[in-house]
Amino acid sequence: MSDSIEWSRQEDVERIWLKEGIEFTHRLITKDNQGSSFSFHITTFKPDFEHTAIGDGVHESVLFCLHGGSTQTLPDGRVHAFRPGDAMYLPKEFTYEHKVGSGGLVMAVACNPSR
Repeated sequence: MSDSIEWSRQEDVERIWLKEGIEFTHRLITKDNQGSSFSFHITTFKPDFEHTAIGDGVHESVLFCLHGGSTQTLPDGRVHAFRPGDAMYLPKEFTYEHKVGSGGLVMAVACNPSR
């Protein structure tokens, strides 16, 4: 881990396409760049995107909705409207249906361990 205070700007880090043309992320704080044990990203989804989100068994994450929104449906049928100001904890293993709204979605993501 770094022993100094560091800054990072979205404009200064690579845009990584997670799903080409649909979902991209800017990994602002990472182990590789700052030596951090966790990572912090800004992830953007284009409007009206739907997919099944599945945990990778390695990373636990916190999602924080900054702009836009989505609907998340859990396997037990619970539905949550994810909107600005909402935070969501994801354990290492999870599954949910994710439907991004017509305004798209921008969220802050913290992952442990770092991606």
